[in-house]
Amino acid sequence: MNIVIFGPAYPFRGGIAQFSGVLATSLRRAGHTVTLVNFRKQFPGFLFPGKTQFDDSAQALKLDSARVFTLWNPLSWFATATSIKRANPDLILFAWWMPFFGVGYWAVAKLLGEKYRTSVCYLLHNVIPHERRIGDLQLSRLALGSATHFLALSRAEERELHAQFPAVAAERIYYSPHPIYDCYAKFEGTVADARRQLGIDTEKLLLFFGFVREYKGLDILLRALPEIRRRQPGVRLAIVGEFYQDRAGYDKLIDELGVREAVFIKDTFVGGDEVGVWFAAADCVVLPYRSATQSGIIPVAFALDTPVITTDVGGLGEVVQDGVAGFVVPPEDPVSLAEAVSKFYAAGGRAAFIENVRREAHRLSWDGMVETIERIVKESV
Repeated sequence: MNIVIFGPAYPFRGGIAQFSGVLATSLRRAGHTVTLVNFRKQFPGFLFPGKTQFDDSAQALKLDSARVFTLWNPLSWFATATSIKRANPDLILFAWWMPFFGVGYWAVAKLLGEKYRTSVCYLLHNVIPHERRIGDLQLSRLALGSATHFLALSRAEERELHAQFPAVAAERIYYSPHPIYDCYAKFEGTVADARRQLGIDTEKLLLFFGFVREYKGLDILLRALPEIRRRQPGVRLAIVGEFYQDRAGYDKLIDELGVREAVFIKDTFVGGDEVGVWFAAADCVVLPYRSATQSGIIPVAFALDTPVITTDVGGLGEVVQDGVAGFVVPPEDPVSLAEAVSKFYAAGGRAAFIENVRREAHRLSWDGMVETIERIVKESV
């Protein structure tokens, strides 16, 4: 089968680009021809909250792509459609996560013409973004209205699509859970070795990993930390990821709570060559999200044998089964979060959960995603 993936890929960084690269690799491994039609520019500099949009790490998945799409350059829409048509695809996967790109996506779909109308499938990372803005629903309806098929990565996104677009027929919506990110090398060494390499001296370490944004609830975890340390003395928290909002408020909260000595902050994007050591150093990843669809951090954690404590929002509870590969707690509840961390250590910590995590990682392999995409192609002709 000839398959086009349209969306950000290497050299862009972040979960969407990473997903596109690993999906392309998995489809090719299954014998399919895959063309990546990439963005030329993703965001104007003044709209991007981070330090760089690009991944220059040694372990980045460096796949070739046609870098043509720029939202604010209509000429690039024609170039994008031309690149897609040149591949003569059986299926075109539009990576969808942000209404900001709605007009451009709609235009590309229209420019593909009638021949490829039934070949467009939206791969739904987010139907509507976590942090909603005026016009999001209208732009999403414009773009998604150009598709004949949809592939949701969580049941929560499947329900969201039904809620926002009730006219979409159920048989046009496919579901395949977000697979693990098995593209990162595991750290070859002990937990103590990993912590020593990172310069973190502690017997118990929790990890908050990824871009820091309000909906991810880092402040909730910080508010739980005094109670966590009362129940489990000596616990430290590593916050690893670039702040996409003002860090000063978090630093102020840390000082007000009196937990400065218990918090380690690495305020930068962590490339693929560093990921393995951070997850090896942690006892558990904690994701106290206020809202979510799914999280790309959980597939990384499971691939690297790391249990997860998270909140019951979006599709997170679908992936982390409470008491199996970690714990699931109510959102915006520091007390419940502290109780879950205490239960985690009382149960034996990372060692007590690692086999369950490995079983979940096996269940969430890329084989299921590839099989679902193959089924979409067969049912779309």
